[in-house]
Amino acid sequence: MNNETKRGRGRPKGSTSLTKIKLSDLMSQLPAAANIVVGTKWLEDMGIETNAPVVTPAASQVEELEEQKIQFKVY
Repeated sequence: MNNETKRGRGRPKGSTSLTKIKLSDLMSQLPAAANIVVGTKWLEDMGIETNAPVVTPAASQVEELEEQKIQFKVY
């Protein structure tokens, strides 16, 4: 049995994806009308509703997916 630990997948131990910054520092670097990216979960926790578009495939794309079939023969 292989006793080596698997590496190279996921976030490395000790690294962080998020950081804290003062709102005043952020506002001093951005124009008032700037769009910024924030987590949806965080917005929900803050009680802020978003008008995020729901992505749905077009009817032609759905038909294409249904038509793409792999044909093979079993002998």
